[in-house]
Amino acid sequence: MNQQPIKLGIREYVSIAVLMVGAKAMEDTPAMLFKQVHNAAWMIPILSGAFFFITLFLLLKTLSVFQDKNLFVVIQLLLGRFLGFIVCLLIFLIFSFAISIDTRTYTNIINTFYFNTTPKQVIYALLMAVCAYGAKKGIQHVGSVAYLLVFYAALSMALALFLSTQDSNIQAMLPIWGTGKLEIMRNGVLRISTFADFFLLAMLIPLLKSNKEFRKGTWIAYVSVIIQISVSVLIFICMFDNSLEGIGYPFHTAIRYISLGSYIPNIEIVFFVIWILAAIIRFTTLLYIIAMMFGHIFKIKDFEYLIPSLAAVYLLIGSIPESTIDVSLKLKLYLTYTIGPMLTAIAIILWLAALLKGEFKHAKNKNSM
Repeated sequence: MNQQPIKLGIREYVSIAVLMVGAKAMEDTPAMLFKQVHNAAWMIPILSGAFFFITLFLLLKTLSVFQDKNLFVVIQLLLGRFLGFIVCLLIFLIFSFAISIDTRTYTNIINTFYFNTTPKQVIYALLMAVCAYGAKKGIQHVGSVAYLLVFYAALSMALALFLSTQDSNIQAMLPIWGTGKLEIMRNGVLRISTFADFFLLAMLIPLLKSNKEFRKGTWIAYVSVIIQISVSVLIFICMFDNSLEGIGYPFHTAIRYISLGSYIPNIEIVFFVIWILAAIIRFTTLLYIIAMMFGHIFKIKDFEYLIPSLAAVYLLIGSIPESTIDVSLKLKLYLTYTIGPMLTAIAIILWLAALLKGEFKHAKNKNSM
């Protein structure tokens, strides 16, 4: 007799979501925000979260009509086979490009701050191999590890930020409006891609115990990461002031200077271990979801066998740029400005399609019976 696969609970799902999106506070996102609006960079995650709320609300509202169906199934049901295939393929290609850039960024961080004598390609290959192995084990195992890790990740992040306040100056927040209110609003809209992973997580709906747990877990994680990223950026501004513009990875720069008194001067290795585990959870989940997408698009049921091949392809794509600047500033910036409007447009189109087809009315009548 075949056993039913173990599904993710709300705790595991929230842990995965928090580690995936919250990790952006520990990479180059704070520095990129500061370059755009200076001292007001801490406001951007809050504004972007407010703007992306509409996209996420419409998406969850649409998905709630189709119980236990993932994002790609809903897209094809609402848009038809041909148009649905085009939209699904577009999402797959965009996020495939994104994972290649992000894994290269993390490789640069590891090589620059921790293993600067190790060739980048070796670090990159090891990172992708570990993530491919974890994704091949299944999302249920990833969720269990994420649940065990999320508390320590949150604790270490809070400790690092608290210790960073020892050398901070609250006056660095001034002028509070940075480069101006209009520039803040513009970047708030452009940076909604910060929360694009929540759109991607809709692929996991059939793997959760219920659609209700998915919606509830999404909102819990969403509010948590908005606060986490905003507070992190604010502390980095107070710690580095105008020099933040020239620091590529402020979190890793900060933990090299903090200490627990004169007896324990260097504690960055503790934060590094937890950070790299959180990064592995993030990219393992992304790799698993993208493999799901590929399997759905091309009608491959056992998509898990594709994971090592996809990891190898993304490794090759991420290895193409020779310069860290090309990845962090140019390619990533273009991708950031592309993903947000695209996902917003898709969410609105899906909601309108469901409304015009009477799906909300049918679901309401079905629930009232």
